[in-house]
Amino acid sequence: MNKVKIDIPIEYKPLFESWWRNLCIHGGRYSLKSHTTARALLLRARAEKKRVFCGREFQNSLADSSHQLLADLVKLYDFTDYQVTKEGIFNTVTGSDFIFKGIRHNMQSVKSIEGIDIAWIEEAQTISHESIDVLTPTVRKSGSQMIWTFNRLTELDPVYEKFCLNPRDDTCILNLNYDVAEKYGWLPKEIKKEIEYDKEYNPELYTHKWLGQPMSQAELAILGRVNVLAAMQREIEGDGRLIVGADIARMGDDRTVFWMRKGLKTIKTQVHKKLRTTQVCDQLEQFMDFNKETELRIDDTGVGGGVTDEMMKRGYQVLAINFGGEPNDKDKYPNWISEAWFHMVEVLPEAQLPYDADLLMELSNRQWKMDNKGKRRVEGKDDYKKRGFRSPDLADACIICYGEPHTPGILDYYKGLADNATVNQP
Repeated sequence: MNKVKIDIPIEYKPLFESWWRNLCIHGGRYSLKSHTTARALLLRARAEKKRVFCGREFQNSLADSSHQLLADLVKLYDFTDYQVTKEGIFNTVTGSDFIFKGIRHNMQSVKSIEGIDIAWIEEAQTISHESIDVLTPTVRKSGSQMIWTFNRLTELDPVYEKFCLNPRDDTCILNLNYDVAEKYGWLPKEIKKEIEYDKEYNPELYTHKWLGQPMSQAELAILGRVNVLAAMQREIEGDGRLIVGADIARMGDDRTVFWMRKGLKTIKTQVHKKLRTTQVCDQLEQFMDFNKETELRIDDTGVGGGVTDEMMKRGYQVLAINFGGEPNDKDKYPNWISEAWFHMVEVLPEAQLPYDADLLMELSNRQWKMDNKGKRRVEGKDDYKKRGFRSPDLADACIICYGEPHTPGILDYYKGLADNATVNQP
């Protein structure tokens, strides 16, 4: 076989790894998803015998498949070991073959395919729950893998809901956009002009087309996606006291998230999973650089209470935040968390947030409603998760950090601790 040098962005390195069962690659236009995946599969099939299933939800003819892309690459790199026919692609040295089928109208045929090593599902945003349920047990060979490439259409595309909201340990998720091509100098100037134009004159289209965000946003969303995105692209001077917000989880699928800001500028964030209380406190101290002058706000409900107590013992200035606690304006809001979300509406136009696709989704998808007393109530976390989303831990930590604490409740909290400390002194 002839040797050819092919450049693959380092961001796509997982395409050559074997530890994952599902690899989800999603993002906007010109993120190089299809071309890079096709290159990787051709290289892997040259190295050893592979049966590659190339599928999509609908395929009326071979022209609707990735067959043409793969054939073009075979020609471009002069892969003489590949034989391209109208039915498929075959490697004459390793015995690898590429099969192309639509899933929706060929379910029985798909079920009967044996020995699949790799399944590549293109345009996976259109695939149905039923097709996913047909395909996953069909790709059953030991060590077999499935690659899902897609541009998200809605908030809950079946492929995103199935594999990305609550990912398993054997799932790899890559959220990549045009900045990958730009980084390597592969972004044509014509495309860059299109991106810049959409970014300035049609931000909603820009977020969907070039950043791979869902097309629509609920009318009752508290924070507009365009406004959140603007905060992620903003550069400001951090002016003010250091404040840290901590949303605490313990040993489950939820995440413990630390968030630091200076003034309205986010300085850094950190995410942990499955830590015990003492481990959370150790990591939190390191996150704060052991600076006991930093204001520390902790979600005090549930397991967070133990972290609050321990961090106070270690000498930190802790404000205990209770999402269901009293708001500052009792006439407008039923609880603190509702008030905090709407406070975020006010500060967002001047804030700087880190760009993170999950954060963008969590902040822009939270809904609200008017309760029977005419107060604005934010959607509860359980209701949010019932709509199919994972626990909004990133957003919660951000809101804790940027919200306004209920001062009287905090003073009462500290007064109670001081009284107890006096009583318990030897």
